Amino acid sequence: MPVSRNPRLGLPRRLAAITALLAVLLVMGATELALSLAERSRLEDLREESVDLATTLAAYLTRISPRGEPSALAVGLEGWSRKHLTETSAAVFVRQGAALVSAAVSDSTVKRKADSLDAEALAERIVGWRFREEPGPAWQVVVPLGRPHTYGVLDVRVSTGRLDTWAREERRRGYAFAISAAVLLSIGVGLLTSRWVGVPLRSLSVAMAGAHGGAEGAPAAPEIGPPEFRALTRGYNDLRTALATRERESEARAALLALEERARALDRKAQAEEIAGSFAHEIGTPLNTTNGHLQLLREDLRRAGNPEAAERVGVVLAQLDRVAKIVRSGVGRSAWPEPRPVATNLRERAAAMLRFLEPSLASARVRASLAAGELNGRVMALTDPDLTDQILLNLLKNAIEALPPGGEITLTTGRAGDQAFLEIADDGPGLPPEARNQLFQPFVTSKGSQGTGLGLAVSRRLARTLGGELAYVPSERGTRWRLTLPTPESA
Repeated sequence: MPVSRNPRLGLPRRLAAITALLAVLLVMGATELALSLAERSRLEDLREESVDLATTLAAYLTRISPRGEPSALAVGLEGWSRKHLTETSAAVFVRQGAALVSAAVSDSTVKRKADSLDAEALAERIVGWRFREEPGPAWQVVVPLGRPHTYGVLDVRVSTGRLDTWAREERRRGYAFAISAAVLLSIGVGLLTSRWVGVPLRSLSVAMAGAHGGAEGAPAAPEIGPPEFRALTRGYNDLRTALATRERESEARAALLALEERARALDRKAQAEEIAGSFAHEIGTPLNTTNGHLQLLREDLRRAGNPEAAERVGVVLAQLDRVAKIVRSGVGRSAWPEPRPVATNLRERAAAMLRFLEPSLASARVRASLAAGELNGRVMALTDPDLTDQILLNLLKNAIEALPPGGEITLTTGRAGDQAFLEIADDGPGLPPEARNQLFQPFVTSKGSQGTGLGLAVSRRLARTLGGELAYVPSERGTRWRLTLPTPESA
């Protein structure tokens, strides 16, 4: 199992990044809340100071101008304006009929008209205030003037611009502190996580990756880090040891079973060779006797003027000689005879085998023929004719037994590159899927008690002994086998 080496995806860095993000959000949120509360508190304090300032100025103007003389009011405001900051301005509005008109201002640049708060304070004879956004953020405080009769109002505006500037500066400093704290916190979390989590987790991952090929050769994981990781590593090491022990036991059992199976196979082979040798010895004598009688019969037929019957007996004698060679080889070597390759016409071998099997073909009412036109019968192979005949005999016998009456077998010869081939195809039901999965396995047959399951296995072994191959060729209908053999030119 591969271990990720990308540091950007490591757990310590992910935790550090998440911690930094949370720290920024929390600190900036807390900073913003604290600044908002502080700004609101300062704004309220400024309102109270503005009310005190306006009531003090109103008392002073009432004292110097109890009936609202404009000249006295102007002198009073002029002297007051020289003592206060430019963020503060004042105006006096006096009653003229139903309206309020400007009587004096603290600064000639102040252009102001009475508004609803001025009228309300005059009518109710109360001190009124409110926060104004236009033309600039400021507290507006209105105080009635005159004693005992009210003749006007004092309208004082105290700007909050400096308070806004302070709030912006505080926010800037607060945000800088928040980001710095978040960075420091993330670095600290990253270092601690890398040491407490990253190092033990990485060592455990490397050890687990080494166990991908098996627990036997896997390295032990070092027990480092916090107690939780030490316990996890200890559990992994115990599991690795148990699995390694189980693997060794399994390998030992598998080796023992393999030895037992090999011993059984050798025993079966020895028994088969002993039985085959006994059969070969017992069959050899009657074969020799039969061969002698057939030779005498062939001479009698020739003298009697029946060459066709004599030729048929010759065909039987040729096959009997081939069987005798196999039997003699089985008695002497417990194996098939050594191949003696010669240039052989495959079409002629196929035709001879069809003549030999004419009785079997007639009995099964199956037709067999050579396909016409394959290089005019000049397909030559470098092979042992006797062993080639044995392969053809096995394949043709299987085809005859598989075909219903009226079936047809076609033999085709040809060349493919430096290989000669001979194909045996029938139009029967073909091989069932379960039989295709067990082709060429000894003692596996689909014929029940009528088959031994050795024909295909022996045929392929003989083909490979001759330097060729026997293969099943899938076809839409029936069964097709291809025997390939080397050509004289490829030798």
